[in-house]
Amino acid sequence: MVPSTSLSAPPSSWLNVAPTSDFSLANLPFGICSFPALHQPRPRCCTILGNHVIDLSLLAEAGLFDGIDGLNSASSVFAQSTLNAFMALSRSIWTAVRVRLFSLLVSAVDGGDTNCNSALSSNAALRAAAIHPVSEVKMHLPAEIGDYTDFYSSREHATNVGTMFRGKDNALQPNWLHLPVGYHGRSSTVCISGTPVTRPCGQLQKDRDDPKQGSTYGPCRLMDFELEMAFFVGGADNEMGSRLTIDDAKDRIFGFVLMNDWSARDIQKWEYVPLGPFGAKNFCTTISPWVVPIDALEPFACQTSAIAQSDPAPLPYLQDPHYSSYNIKLEVAIQGEGMDAPATVCTSNFANLYWNARQQLVHHAVTGCVMRAGDLLASGTISGGDETAFGSMLELSWKGSREVKLGGTSTGQVRKFLNDGDNVVISGRSEQQGGMGRVGFGTCEGKILPATPNLTPAKTTITAKAAGLERYKNVKLYGYWRSSSTWRVRIALAAKGISYETSSVNLLDGAQASEDHSQINPMKQVPSLEYQDASSGSTVRLSQSMAIIEFLEETFPNVGASLLPSDPTDRAIAREIAEVVNAGIQPLQNLSVMKCIDEESKGSMLGKAFAKDSIANGLSVLEKLVKTRHSNLGAACGPYAIGTFAPTIADAYMVPQLYNGRRFEVDLSSVCPTLLKVEAAALAHSWFQVSHPDEQPDALPVPKKAKTGGG
Repeated sequence: MVPSTSLSAPPSSWLNVAPTSDFSLANLPFGICSFPALHQPRPRCCTILGNHVIDLSLLAEAGLFDGIDGLNSASSVFAQSTLNAFMALSRSIWTAVRVRLFSLLVSAVDGGDTNCNSALSSNAALRAAAIHPVSEVKMHLPAEIGDYTDFYSSREHATNVGTMFRGKDNALQPNWLHLPVGYHGRSSTVCISGTPVTRPCGQLQKDRDDPKQGSTYGPCRLMDFELEMAFFVGGADNEMGSRLTIDDAKDRIFGFVLMNDWSARDIQKWEYVPLGPFGAKNFCTTISPWVVPIDALEPFACQTSAIAQSDPAPLPYLQDPHYSSYNIKLEVAIQGEGMDAPATVCTSNFANLYWNARQQLVHHAVTGCVMRAGDLLASGTISGGDETAFGSMLELSWKGSREVKLGGTSTGQVRKFLNDGDNVVISGRSEQQGGMGRVGFGTCEGKILPATPNLTPAKTTITAKAAGLERYKNVKLYGYWRSSSTWRVRIALAAKGISYETSSVNLLDGAQASEDHSQINPMKQVPSLEYQDASSGSTVRLSQSMAIIEFLEETFPNVGASLLPSDPTDRAIAREIAEVVNAGIQPLQNLSVMKCIDEESKGSMLGKAFAKDSIANGLSVLEKLVKTRHSNLGAACGPYAIGTFAPTIADAYMVPQLYNGRRFEVDLSSVCPTLLKVEAAALAHSWFQVSHPDEQPDALPVPKKAKTGGG
């Protein structure tokens, strides 16, 4: 938890934070942000204090999380586009990061010598780079949600719904007081706050009173919100077949968000027997963007509305010796079209849950289900004991039998269910007199758009897989057909299946030294890769084949194929071979080096002979590396350089170097026979065929022996 103080008022920060802000020093939630206004579209991990969003990836780069036990690669963890890597760490690390953030952000007056760390406040350059107004921030989903489960844990809500449909005497199903009822939801349509919600279409019961009349297709007429909260699972995965205890669960709950689990009540009525909700609940689930850590909520632990679970007592595995919830005040407001502001229709509390979060998690894993970091578990609708605390329009209008006024009589608007154009806003916060400060969640909101009932082809959205292709356009490769460095990049582009324009730079004519080319590549070399960044509108140029290939791999991880093996050791060995070529051989065969040798030696040493010897020596080293690797793999060895069954970056560097070896008349059959076998396999592969120098538009005729095979 955040360090305690003896202050009579919440501690202050050297950043300006309003007393009414949801995001005080007592909170320090985690989220995923990008900064499009600053031409920084890459999402990364952040926190928020007041109206200041703080880039944790830059703090990590600056070493501000150094020394936290177990956090060995903070810069890598916080540079991710989701919180999953951070969530997968232990609770002790989550806590330590919050404590460090508190020390970095608290004022010297309130933090004292022990709790105050001036490494951020005293570094003007880091402050300017890492701290941004919330108005410049774009929020993203906080995690890649592997699985999403929705529970049904409010006794008040379950009683209300049961009474409507089965009568007061049979309101709760026989199992309800014995286990947390839940169902598996749809993670693909969990959306960040502010995402519009299209009214769904589906099958509707044709005759309200006679299901035997069948169904009809059309837009949902009974659109509803559901006031919920949800928590993200964290920590290391439990093994399949193993269970979690209540004590385990305490350390597997990363943090909470607000949730609106939108519901199509009439679609649900027709489909839910016998397996429960399906299409009625899978079209959209909205969550708030900031994940409030479990540690921030501990000071607000309180009794549940049930107070105790004794009639009946849960089975032993569900018994929580510290049975409790959190005092989080929840509110739902609706702003219809023509209204100046949202009107509150519901005030409830997270304490209105019979089954708490720990029990939900334990029951989810009781069968041996694996719970992974980033899984999302929702509370179900949170309703209180009186009508003002009902958490859905289904309850507020009592199944459409009464009207719900929006803002009293001033607006003249009433609802039984939600209209198109309605913006539903859920908010939640915890605070206590003399406490550390308010801990809030911001808002969780969404506006309902009209249905599109015509059965037209589905619109496609840009997935993470294709996002890079949409962002980076007009790719152009500046190179020379015979340049081995350029060939490497052509192989990488072929592996990714990325189309590009070729701009020839004739090295023999000295085009690389021209003024125009030096603007593109200040080293006056090839290759260079140019592209348009659609996010910023700028033209970006990269040089050096290794940097270009790394960019392609990182930017298009799920496009085409990868030249980097998934196994860390294999990946390192592939890079080792590539670097032998890139750093050990390539520089010694460049035209500029050979020319310099010719001039400086005044003819006593030939640059080409020096290059030939250097290539032969380097290839002999590669021969030993590859031969040893293949021998160690034995029968499991694949045909490529590191024994894989698909080409890697090692092949992309080695094969062009063999091509150069022939040009310099190196006796390859004597120096590197193993490499020649690898080359033969690679040259039969489509990536190498389409990228081969002889296939390039600027290729010149070369002797046959320089193309393939032999010594």
